[in-house]
Amino acid sequence: MLRHWLGRPKAPRLHARTGQAPLRVLHVGKFYPPYRGGMESFLADLIEQQRASGIDAHAVVHGDPLPDDPPWLIRVPVQITLVFAPIALGFPLALHRAIAAFKPDVLHLHMPNNAAFWALLMPAARRVAWVTHWHSDVLISKWDSLLQLCYQVYKPFETKLLRQSDAILATSPPYMAASIPLQRWLFKTLAIPLGLKPLGPAALEQAQTPPAALWGDVRLRVLSVGRLTYYKGFDTLISAVAGFADVQLLIAGEGEQRKELEALIARERAQQGCANVQLLGQVSEAQKHALFNSCDIFALASRERTEAFGLVLIEAMQHGKPCMASDLDGSGMSWVVGQSGSGQCYAPDQVQAWKEAIRQALAAKAQLAERGLVAQQAADAYF
Repeated sequence: MLRHWLGRPKAPRLHARTGQAPLRVLHVGKFYPPYRGGMESFLADLIEQQRASGIDAHAVVHGDPLPDDPPWLIRVPVQITLVFAPIALGFPLALHRAIAAFKPDVLHLHMPNNAAFWALLMPAARRVAWVTHWHSDVLISKWDSLLQLCYQVYKPFETKLLRQSDAILATSPPYMAASIPLQRWLFKTLAIPLGLKPLGPAALEQAQTPPAALWGDVRLRVLSVGRLTYYKGFDTLISAVAGFADVQLLIAGEGEQRKELEALIARERAQQGCANVQLLGQVSEAQKHALFNSCDIFALASRERTEAFGLVLIEAMQHGKPCMASDLDGSGMSWVVGQSGSGQCYAPDQVQAWKEAIRQALAAKAQLAERGLVAQQAADAYF
């Protein structure tokens, strides 16, 4: 029965479009700004660019509707979050209505996203072309039995969705090569890097605003940004800067690991004599731009391929900052840094390797601004 339901691979249906009517693309995303996240930022920039290019792009996402939402954006309220997945009971009806009213030529599905599976059950959805944007695999920790069980339920739908797709977009060549779910479908998969729109006048103005006395009188200002969660490797960064009196680390973001990280900072201060680290919590867009502009170097020490691309590296590069990131097999992080031509990658979870990275950055402090300019040019050229 399952084999019959999964069916055979279908023939691609993406063809050159003729006539004057604009192409209609319906995105099925997870969330949309002001919700913060790499997938969300990219989706917003992509839709903005598509609409500016003459494509009629709409989206259905999770979240509470906002008064200033444009008519092409449908947010569906979430009732519960189950193992990191938002559950919106109204999503199937909202998607069905959007397809019926909009009559899209293409469904652009952003994965991982359990809500996209509703399209499998809709004949109207299956009659149009599907493009699946593979932002990340669903990575399951071997110690998390609940996630393992949930993925066994999720996986057949994931396979069916990939089979149904006319084209699949991976975010980098390394991720495309390492993703186990994509290996059966490489014949219809392309690696197209994520990107961000150039910084506008408002962002550039915000970047020039000094962060309110956050940086001390130190030689090296290190910034990291992201949700305070286990895979981001903030504990590695904290231990790496401990003991350097002339180095300061600011971490912008909020999450479930805050108390653990605060305790680690206290321990490192007691053991190393100093740990010049501050957890800033959630910051505004203006504050984020100011932090990027005022740091000397950006660090991303993620330890798992959940960090599939590292879009925040592009943000740092746009502000003219060199980056150091984890050299993690199968992730796009080291590939992005390699494209920048001005950063370095280090072994994840290896505190001594990251301590050496800090020493190297201190020794090369005079060259960091020049390296940042190279990174900025790469961000403009490639991302």
